[in-house]
Amino acid sequence: MFRKIVSNLNFSPALVGQLGFYAKRLRKEEATRRLGLIFTALALIVQSFAVFSPPEAVNAASSADFVRGGVSSTTDFLRYYDRNVNNIKDIYNSLGIKRSEIAAAKPTVIGESSRYNWSLTSLYSYADGQRAWQYDTNGGGKGTVFYRPMRLTQEGGDRHEVFASYSKAFGWFAIKKDCGNLITAHPPVVKNPEALCKSLVVHEITSEKFRMTTEVKQVDGAKIHKYIYTIKNSKGKVVDTKQFAYAKSPHSFTYSQSNPGAYHVQVTVNTSEGPRTGPNCHDSFVVAKQPAAFCTDVSADISDRTIVSLGGSARAVHGATLKKYTFIVKNKAGKVVKRIVIHSSKQNVTADSFNLSKSGKYAVALTVSTSVGDRSGADCKAHFTIQKRQVCTYNPSIPVDDVLCQPCPDNPDLWINDDKCTAKLISTKKAVNMSQGNIWASSSTARAGDKITYTIAVKNNGLIAAPVEFKESLTDVLEYATLIDLGGGSFNKDTKTLTWPTSTVQANQTQSRTFAIQVLNDIPATNTGKSNEASFDCKMVNTFGNSVSINVSCPTQKVVVEQVTSELPHTGPKENMIFAGLLLAVVVFFYARSRQLGKEVRLIRHNLNTGTL
Repeated sequence: MFRKIVSNLNFSPALVGQLGFYAKRLRKEEATRRLGLIFTALALIVQSFAVFSPPEAVNAASSADFVRGGVSSTTDFLRYYDRNVNNIKDIYNSLGIKRSEIAAAKPTVIGESSRYNWSLTSLYSYADGQRAWQYDTNGGGKGTVFYRPMRLTQEGGDRHEVFASYSKAFGWFAIKKDCGNLITAHPPVVKNPEALCKSLVVHEITSEKFRMTTEVKQVDGAKIHKYIYTIKNSKGKVVDTKQFAYAKSPHSFTYSQSNPGAYHVQVTVNTSEGPRTGPNCHDSFVVAKQPAAFCTDVSADISDRTIVSLGGSARAVHGATLKKYTFIVKNKAGKVVKRIVIHSSKQNVTADSFNLSKSGKYAVALTVSTSVGDRSGADCKAHFTIQKRQVCTYNPSIPVDDVLCQPCPDNPDLWINDDKCTAKLISTKKAVNMSQGNIWASSSTARAGDKITYTIAVKNNGLIAAPVEFKESLTDVLEYATLIDLGGGSFNKDTKTLTWPTSTVQANQTQSRTFAIQVLNDIPATNTGKSNEASFDCKMVNTFGNSVSINVSCPTQKVVVEQVTSELPHTGPKENMIFAGLLLAVVVFFYARSRQLGKEVRLIRHNLNTGTL
């Protein structure tokens, strides 16, 4: 139109009016395009925020994550570790993984082969390979975390970004970037804590002062609470008791005794696994100011019912010496049945073992020959018994008076510890969709508003009773449903766990618990979880013995996006900014063109008015 008017203006002056009308149109067009340019620029600014600060996916995090939303670096993870968020620090401490070893982790990419993925909640069944790990919390209680083969994880491929390191106590481990979960090369070793009293040694400092030192062996985290020393005189009377609240080994203290004589001391160590003492945790000492010697102890240890081993101890002080130990064993009639002589200057001796085949009661007396004469006494006399050969009816390999000589509760022909005399618990689960004619829920797709009844059961196919904890994790189920019937259980909203009191299931008995859920009327279209692939996957899965998986009729838009479209167009920062730049260039071009045409029209009108055109 502009070219037509300008080219014909010399031939038709009447076109000046049309030129004025066109100028008004150009001014309106310029204003419109200016407004479009402003809005385009504002849209570009908003788009830049979305590009350079993208929002987190709706379902990027899961309650199973050690760190919801993941971590960006080891420094980021350590901030959660130091605050013990989700008991992360307690979990790592239970495995022996140190903070310095976490700090040394380096970014890398790993596959799933032969590795284990840990999570805060249960995601799979025991049959799938999932196991539970208990740990001590900082508050004094117990916590539970779960681990399973990493091959069960299906998050879009066998490549996972992690921060990997090595623990001296546990071995290789890694921190999963998208969820902060622990990855290990092997399962944890189940600990068996134990504490043993290893030794008690008494050293003479002066004639009236003695250093007593106790060593304790601790295994798998067993703890020491207290040391108790019991001191007796030569007549076996307790003359003193010393107690020390001390948690380490070894333990030493100085003991003073001014009354002359021979003394015997025994230590008992109170531990987290119970009180501990033993044959190596007693000793003797002598209080004297001149040469003296004492017989301090005699013992008879019986093994294999008829094998006897004799031991004795003596003390000599201030120049006195020990020469010979003489053991005399007599039967109930007073007849000497064994005489053993050991020439030794040691304070403790053990005689060679010998066999006493005849059952009955025996007495042993020890006499110690010293440089100041023969020494014996009440401490050096003891009794022992050779038992008759009586075997357990249910297990001939153990004595009849053994605490384990008992029949299997439901089969008197079996020993209580027979491999067959056990509780064999079989846990099962089933679900019925009541809204669809009481059909098996796993065989159909659950629709909005459907009511589903779950029944969990434990059958004892063994021969003895066993306690059973009925416990249901409903984390995955409650993404698409609500709990409408607890079935007498208690529901924890934080952990989304339904529990019942522990019950004893007798042999050949079955116990069950029932609860019900209702599918939401508005089924969420939330995308499948990023860190937890089982979250919002259009399935309700929970496990009690076996897993029950119920398909859910998800909205069409979710199905189309996640099931039909395998890969969405790539819309990264580069593509977004190119598109926005092109759009801005087009808007600027048309705005500039409008301004140019308006300026040219004004010049032509000016030339017409001045007569130059």
